[in-house]
Order: sequence, then structure tokens, then C-alpha cells
Amino acid sequence: MFGWLAGFAPGLRSAINAKTWRTVRSIEALAPSMESLNDLAIKRLGRSLAYRAKAGEPIDSLLVESFAVTREAGRRTISMRHYDVQLLAGVALVHGAIVEMQTGEGKTLVATLPLVLYALAGRGAHLATVNDYLARRDAEWMEPIYNTLGLKVGVVESQMDFDSRRNAYASDVTYGTAKEFGFDFLKDRLMGREIAEGRSDLGAMLTGTSTGGGTKLLQRPFWFALVDEADNVLIDEARTPLIIASPPGDAQAVQQALFRFSATVATTLESAEDFEYDVQKQTCELLGRGRSRVRALERPSELESVSLLEIYEAVERAVRARKAFIRDRQYVVRDGKIVIIDEFTGRAAEGRKWRDGLHQAVEAKEELEATVPSGHAARITIQD
Repeated sequence: MFGWLAGFAPGLRSAINAKTWRTVRSIEALAPSMESLNDLAIKRLGRSLAYRAKAGEPIDSLLVESFAVTREAGRRTISMRHYDVQLLAGVALVHGAIVEMQTGEGKTLVATLPLVLYALAGRGAHLATVNDYLARRDAEWMEPIYNTLGLKVGVVESQMDFDSRRNAYASDVTYGTAKEFGFDFLKDRLMGREIAEGRSDLGAMLTGTSTGGGTKLLQRPFWFALVDEADNVLIDEARTPLIIASPPGDAQAVQQALFRFSATVATTLESAEDFEYDVQKQTCELLGRGRSRVRALERPSELESVSLLEIYEAVERAVRARKAFIRDRQYVVRDGKIVIIDEFTGRAAEGRKWRDGLHQAVEAKEELEATVPSGHAARITIQD
């Protein structure tokens, strides 16, 4: 699914059959004149449209010419000319519809139509897809179309440094994943907050930037975005939080000792006798015998000031880590770190962590050094 409107809703069909088809015919009518232009004239037309857009001319009044020249750019650069139904899909997208397209029907090519139109204003246009591979592939595949019209293309990927990301966002058209766009939005919001409070050095530490050359934000103000696989991004993962963690505090040694102790205790407990585990809810509760066994154990000196209740909860987390989090299924161990496997894509989700101490419990289970449970410096969901 292109992600862009589950088919055409019944209420839209009459409008699409009439007004939208007239727009498509107007675009087609310009094909002969577009084909007669040389490459330099095509680029000049792109610049002329950009000048008009930046001068404030409405998007709708630029649509026919923009689509026609984009169509011609596709024909002469990558030998792909938008079909009528692809033009129809592009018009529908510009008008705020979601379009459903099957694999092989050309959604990557269709995306160039609204992206070029909105990029003309010089305020940036985004395409959010589901993984880095698709973002890079589609950007490189369609780049000749954009370049022919005088537009620059950028790609935001998970392993990019700050300056590379900023350059990608400064491009006329930016491809990337919804998650990367979301995390970079959080980084900018966090940096803005720290600047306002006079703590830009802290903001730089949390966001991985440098303030040596002056504080900068990653993204420009938002203008237009297309969402690929919208059912996945806007429904399935809509409430999955994107979180930037706070740096560790003074209780690091105590917390690490607690996770190590709990992981060891969890290996000695017996199901049904010492704890009750709910497979469906993935919850664990220590029973009377289990609590008695925990109380009877000699605790490390670091845990002298830790309450029994906190220890019980840590042991329950450790049991959950053993029962619900399976190596090479929910996570892999890479370079001494736990790397989560994204349940939607099946790919490694570098930098993500489970919340509420579960990530550290899994680390302790694998006999890795448990990182301090992180607070939230910034948090958002796609739905937000």
C-alpha cells in the first residue's frame, strides 16, 4: 500500500471522475510542447515554476505545468513516463487523499509528482518510508528527475552524523523513515529547550551535536510530506513511542548491582512454585515462597539501602527477561550490546531500548554490563 488513501472513497469518486480527470487531460495536452523542449529549457521551466511558487502563487495553479514537466523529465532521464492513472494518483495526493497502489503499479514514480510540486516553493518536501534501504533506493532511482528540474535530493539514514543529516534536510526533497524524521524532530525540540534554558552544552550531549561552531537545528519548518505504507506508519506503529534518553545519574552502581543480583536470582526460581507468569500479558508476580527465597539470600553491599519491594520488582523483571525476550528472535547481541529486532520490519533497530528496566534486565540475563535505566529527555509518537 502506498499508504496514501485506501482506494478512492465512494464520496470522492464523482469528483475524481470529473474535475480530477479534466486536470489529467490538461496535463496530457502539454506533452507535445514539453517533448519539444531541450534539457536546458526543461531546467529553466523548473526554475520558472519555482520562482512563481516562492512568489506566493497557489499550488493548484502550478499543478498542471509542474506535473507535465515532471512527467517529461521522467521520460527523458529514466525512461519512465507517468501513465494517466499515475497522474490521477498524483492529483489525488495533492488534494489530500490517500491512494492505494499495489506492488508494481509505480508508486515510487507517482511520488515524484507531488514532491516536485511542493518542493518548488523552496520549503522542503519529505517522503517518509519504512526503512533506510527503501529511502536510499527510491531517492537514487528518482534523483535524475529532480536534478533535471534543478532540485536537490537528500536522504536521511540511521547511521548519519549531524552535518550529513542537516544537509539532507536542507535539500529540496528529503527521503527517510518516519522514525528518523521523528527522532530528529525530538532532537531539535530538545536542543531548543536547552538553548532557552541556557544549557546548550547539555542539549548537544543528548542529541549528539557539537556547539563549537554555533548551535544549529537539524530540520527546517515542516511544509509537506508523503507517507509510504501509511497503514503501517499511521496505524500499526502510531503509538510506538520515540524516546531520547536522559544521561545516567549518581545511582549507576546501585542499579547495575540490582540488575546483576536479580538476573542471578531469576535462574534459581521455579515456575508455579516461586512465581506466576502470564504468557499472554507477559507479566510476572513473585509468590510467597519466591519472596521468602529472595529475602533469605545474601545481598551485595551496594543493595543495603534498596527496599525489598524494589528488589522483588527487579527479580520479576528478570524473570520476564528470561521468559518473554528470546535471543535471535526479539533481539541479538552485537558488540557486547543488546540490539532490538523491529517486530514490523524484522531488521535491527539500532539505538532503541525497552522501557521500565526491561532492556537492562535482558542485558543482565546475557551477562552484559547493564546500562542505567534511562529517563526521558524527550518523547513523542507518530500519532502525536
